[in-house]
Amino acid sequence: MRTTATRDGDHYVINGTKRFITGADQADFVLLMAATDRAKGSHGGISCFVLDMDTPGVKLTNCYHTLTGETPWEIVFDNVRVPKGHLIGKEGGGFGLGQKWLGAGRIKQGARALGATRRCLELASTYAKQRNTFGQPLASRQSIQWRLVDTYVALEAATLLVHRAAARHDRGEDDRNEAYLVKLYCTEMAWEAADMCLQVHGGIGLTTDLPVERLWRDQRSHMITEGTPEIMRMALSRHVLNTFGK
Repeated sequence: MRTTATRDGDHYVINGTKRFITGADQADFVLLMAATDRAKGSHGGISCFVLDMDTPGVKLTNCYHTLTGETPWEIVFDNVRVPKGHLIGKEGGGFGLGQKWLGAGRIKQGARALGATRRCLELASTYAKQRNTFGQPLASRQSIQWRLVDTYVALEAATLLVHRAAARHDRGEDDRNEAYLVKLYCTEMAWEAADMCLQVHGGIGLTTDLPVERLWRDQRSHMITEGTPEIMRMALSRHVLNTFGK
């Protein structure tokens, strides 16, 4: 983490840059993670602050235009002075807070993926029954049937994963591995469902006349936000090796 917060009397002085911050142009304040002790890294070296966006030295410097239509921003912090009372929790406790918040966000991503996948099944199944090719509806083609069924099986499995993770979160239990599983499996499932839906629709699915292409773009984006599949697999690999390794 390159953004730093250096103690200076009753204040912290923050310097650094944060990128891809959604809603930064409309926010009154942000929750900021910064390194307070780089030698400790994530084990006590990262702290969390609440920071007003109109604080001197805070600048919005770049707006990114994404394929989903969202417009996250780059924020630069140039010698921003923050009172020590704006520290959330204890100094060095930011990483643990971030893990909690990210876990909840990843479970929400899973729930969102369930809805998107179900919508893709509805659109693809309806179109397959309506569209005729060579005198027969697409729904009579085994290749189409199997893709729909595979998506349905994945949706049922993903639903159980999301419910289990949400239940653990509600009970206040450690839900990190469940959140990794949900984020990985559900967002990849939703992306594959959207791709299946677009393929079933053919050329008309590429147009903006239908919501298919928007679903396709959104699900591709959700695979990246709040933790890429590669990061989720890397985190889960530690759990797998520690649990099953002899």
